[in-house]
Amino acid sequence: MVSKAQNKSQGIQEFVVEHLEDARKQLVKFEKELAARGKQQRKEIEAVIAQVKSGRQLKALKSQANEVGSEVRKRLDGLQGKLVEAVGVASVAQVKEINRELTRLGKKLETLAKKKAGQSIN
Repeated sequence: MVSKAQNKSQGIQEFVVEHLEDARKQLVKFEKELAARGKQQRKEIEAVIAQVKSGRQLKALKSQANEVGSEVRKRLDGLQGKLVEAVGVASVAQVKEINRELTRLGKKLETLAKKKAGQSIN
């Protein structure tokens, strides 16, 4: 015959064993989930590393930077031209053109002056 104390003790043991078994199952499940997450993250990291190694993203960024740089240069050149016009100051290219034109006109004047001096003598 089993006494009440033994029944109670056996019931507690069964209760604890059941809970320990449930806890063990949950731990096993959790370990499997962690392992699966670890594998997935490893695959993702390997994919990122492969992209970095291939340089595709770097090439794309470099191309975009070059395009933006070209656009900025164009806008700055246009802005510089507008600023020169607004201020009324000649640009370097305009000064060079004016110098060429003055040199050409100076030569014409010399030629005309020589012709006129030659006609005055006669």
